[in-house]
Amino acid sequence: MTEVAISLRSTLHALDPYGRGTSEVESLLSYFCRLAVSHSTSTLSLSRMIAERFQHEVEKNFDWHERHISGLRESALTWSSALSAMTSVPGLDELTFLPWKAVVSQNGLSMVSKGQFCPVCFAEDCWNGRGPYFRLAWESRAMTVCLRHSVRLIQYCPSCGKDNVRHAAAFVVPGWCTKCGEFLGRDADQLEAEAISPEELWQARQVGDLLVAQGRHGDVAQRSGFIDALIHIIGEMDGGMPSMFAARTGIAKSTLHHWLHEKGTPTLEMSLNIAARCGISLPKLLLGDLRDWEAPRRDQQLALLPSHDLKRRSSARALDWDQIERELQNFLELPTPISVLEAARRLDVEARQLYLRVNRTTRHLGERWKRHLAHSRQANLQTALPHLQSLGRELLAEGHALTRRDVAARIPPEVMSSVPRLFEVLRNVQERLIAEQADSRRDS
Repeated sequence: MTEVAISLRSTLHALDPYGRGTSEVESLLSYFCRLAVSHSTSTLSLSRMIAERFQHEVEKNFDWHERHISGLRESALTWSSALSAMTSVPGLDELTFLPWKAVVSQNGLSMVSKGQFCPVCFAEDCWNGRGPYFRLAWESRAMTVCLRHSVRLIQYCPSCGKDNVRHAAAFVVPGWCTKCGEFLGRDADQLEAEAISPEELWQARQVGDLLVAQGRHGDVAQRSGFIDALIHIIGEMDGGMPSMFAARTGIAKSTLHHWLHEKGTPTLEMSLNIAARCGISLPKLLLGDLRDWEAPRRDQQLALLPSHDLKRRSSARALDWDQIERELQNFLELPTPISVLEAARRLDVEARQLYLRVNRTTRHLGERWKRHLAHSRQANLQTALPHLQSLGRELLAEGHALTRRDVAARIPPEVMSSVPRLFEVLRNVQERLIAEQADSRRDS
């Protein structure tokens, strides 16, 4: 079967995605790059063509590769649906993590920005007579090793040593370095041996199983099923007491309450933590499938968890808001005003909390800081004006305009560094000097 299946009804070539239904499923990012190669065009040109087709405005500095189009945010839905429409290939959302959007927080899937990959997978792709491609599993930060080859995923070119070489370029051929053009694939014995921890292998296996499950179940993961399963697990392991379960898993009680009683969902990292501590696979936890699950008699999975996860969560610092109010009042008496952000830094609290808990005093502090900034800017302007007027008269006499370059060359930087809206100031000074010259000519 050829890679390109011709379809008279499709705008773009109807490429067949690689690895569908397996842990080796291709990412939508990879599919997009292969489409660009298939049409002998740049990824930038293709991205703009897709945007125009769906009437999306694209900025001049648009960088398609900075969008996490294989994740589970709106960009993944937009791109997968657009590519399905233009290639006539249905279900391209299976090349993203979108099937899990109901049970994983939208901001809870950490994606790798610089494009990691397994060199042995690329080499194996060529051995098997197909073009190299990027696996969806590689896009998640939870995946740090290739489970198939037991090697660490890398982000640099084995030939030139530069990083971010996988796809961040206008022209991308999957499997070849975007900086030096060399093949990124290598045999396993050509790579430097690195120790891989059991928890890394376990996490890689869970992410791989997740992708297999989404190929089988589609988008059947529902928040209600996950929450019901979580409630059952809490009941079996901690007598139905969320606070004890929170302590067991290192999750904040407020976070757990948000999941159970509001509309929150965990991050992928949190779900991996729960799965490890409760003796259940990640896909079964997210799908709410508790068939054959029994509460572990002890934390059998603790050996799989990073050591820092085993530390007990430190209790939140109790804030004395009356004392904080008094400190803010003291800040209001300082000879030199400070900003709300600086006050928050000195008090070791979040600025937003100041507005929530001591709103009136915080707003007074903010207004005082704004007045101070305005006064300082005006004072700086008054200091600089005589210098600008003198320079402007010299330049106009020579037949030149007052420009920022002349200002930088002839006026000390300490005088000009704090002048606000310098271009506007220069224009106003020049206009006044020209008007002054015109009045002088009329008078003479």
